[in-house]
Amino acid sequence: MIKLDFAEGLFVYFLFWFLTLTILWIREVWRGKVNDWSLSNSRLFHCDNCHYAFLVKDNANITRCPRCNSMCIFRKNRNF
Repeated sequence: MIKLDFAEGLFVYFLFWFLTLTILWIREVWRGKVNDWSLSNSRLFHCDNCHYAFLVKDNANITRCPRCNSMCIFRKNRNF
């Protein structure tokens, strides 16, 4: 049997909880970066039917309006 006095047991207990909280914190920071939304004009769509503005994922050319469920097509403006 492993001999463990009170001070060592308390240290192991606190070390276990500290490592658990550290791992959960790192996981939450990583998830925040992965699922992060950035506001920009290139991600902002405007529905022509109900005039509702909403954000979409990158590289989307066609999406549905969350309010009226109509198809919205993103047309890029070309400046010559």
